[in-house]
Amino acid sequence: MARLPGGLPVWRGRRLLGGGPAAAPSPPLPAVDASHHAGLHSVVLDAVKFADVAAPHSVHLGGHATARADGGVLVVGLPLAWGLSADQLRVLLAHELALPPSRHPDLVRGLLEARRRHPASEKAAIRHARLLEATEPLLAEAEQVRDAIAITAAGGGLSAVEDAGRALLKAAAIGAAFAAFAAAPLASGTMSAFSTGSLPATGPIRAEDLHDGWRLRLSRWGAPATELDRAALAVRHPGLASEIRTAADGPLVALDPDAVHLDELGPAVMRTLAADVLPDSAEPWVRLADLPVESYLPDVERRARQYVEAVNEVLGRTPDGRDELAGTLLRRPVDVERARRGLPPDAETEAPTPPPWMGAALLAVVVEYALLRKGWHREHPLLPRRLVAPDSDEVLDLNELVRSDPGALRTHLG
Repeated sequence: MARLPGGLPVWRGRRLLGGGPAAAPSPPLPAVDASHHAGLHSVVLDAVKFADVAAPHSVHLGGHATARADGGVLVVGLPLAWGLSADQLRVLLAHELALPPSRHPDLVRGLLEARRRHPASEKAAIRHARLLEATEPLLAEAEQVRDAIAITAAGGGLSAVEDAGRALLKAAAIGAAFAAFAAAPLASGTMSAFSTGSLPATGPIRAEDLHDGWRLRLSRWGAPATELDRAALAVRHPGLASEIRTAADGPLVALDPDAVHLDELGPAVMRTLAADVLPDSAEPWVRLADLPVESYLPDVERRARQYVEAVNEVLGRTPDGRDELAGTLLRRPVDVERARRGLPPDAETEAPTPPPWMGAALLAVVVEYALLRKGWHREHPLLPRRLVAPDSDEVLDLNELVRSDPGALRTHLG
């Protein structure tokens, strides 16, 4: 009896798939070929060679921070093309395209791709559950093969194992961070909602410059912090588990200077990519760059009020004035942060020494709110605490004051 990798009989695989793997229609996304984004096209061809599979019948640039192949169509997310080096992107794509050896590669690919689809009805959900259970051994073998191919695509050898693990870890981190950004692009916190105990007040915005905003955020401010479960990621990549768990610390989400070259992406293309990410809506398109103060003021006000109320809790009273408010934030940031999170004072143990910038960072949140109330506005809605004075081009960078002159923040509080 003919069997697929993992031991699944071929006849049952075909029955689970409901016939045969169908070719997916080309999506309405920017094409990638020898004439369009040739650098990325070259990386895809290299990945196909390492994976030793048939080339996809079409390749496209997508809006999500993922690389996905389905029905002969490969979609490479723009955030990944910006955030991975060309070598790391080749590793990721080779991993995505690779299949375990089989005399029925189309059936193997079809079953693996079917695992990622979402059933549209209760009856389909029952069939999908059967498929997931039956193809679990196939997936396990496929992941082992894909991890090995990723190592080969990274150059082979011990260093390539680390490089392949780093590439997959970076891709996962970029995916999580971009998803958080797209869900709430105006949330100004640099710590995740899970870490701070607070949720962003803003939600998805139908922004045609969503990806331009993401690139600006990375280049000028940094990615939103997200909780990346390395242990769970390591389980999904058994051949690289150790490297993923112990990958060297450092920025995982940034614009990579060795990223693949892409052709210029005009406004129409950017809107197409944003539409690929954002929920369908009847709302008109807007530009993040053009949003008014009122779009981000509520989030700033919410965070500032949390810190003022936390100072009241730490002092047991309202501060006497702006000097005492600022002084408490600067001198007792750990106590203030504990109070903001609703944690009791830790009187039994000595308070940990906070980073030298922590108190100034808390004060800068309050100062930003005070200046916005006076008519200042952000240089760009996505750049917290870089403010422009009313009727002026003067830019006040509160973030620089946090680093260089925390005491000067007091002068802008009143």
